[in-house]
Amino acid sequence: MSSQAQSNPPGTPTNSPRVGASSPPLLRPGTPPRQQAFRETYLQRFPNTAIAEAFRLAGDALVDVLNEAGAWGPKSNLPLTYGEVLAACDDLDHLVGYLEEVGGERIGSELDSVAEALSASATAWASRLAHLVLDIRRGLGEAEQAAALLSDTNLPGDC
Repeated sequence: MSSQAQSNPPGTPTNSPRVGASSPPLLRPGTPPRQQAFRETYLQRFPNTAIAEAFRLAGDALVDVLNEAGAWGPKSNLPLTYGEVLAACDDLDHLVGYLEEVGGERIGSELDSVAEALSASATAWASRLAHLVLDIRRGLGEAEQAAALLSDTNLPGDC
């Protein structure tokens, strides 16, 4: 094998450093490089990883088609960024519930010590994440109020 840096193989996330490159490691190495149609909390349930990968590929194709169509979401006087942050907040809400479920696994179940500790941690993480979701929703409310004020100042007939 040569000592030159290799390029990434096809399918490698674009935010990953090149093989052999001296780039610093990613802060969040599990971060998907793009929007995904299916949550990992759904895909992890498939015992056959090939099936999960097929869902990822189909989801990627769907997202690509929708991006090319350029017709995302309902029409609104709010910026697209508002809808994107709202969607992310809804995903975080899903994760809060998911972590709460994981935390609840220790109630009425016999778990080994590692699973017990992870389950307890999941409850704490769910609480912390729920506070973040509330903070984001407050920010979205403020953005919505600001957009309403802007639209009120641009009444028909104003020049």
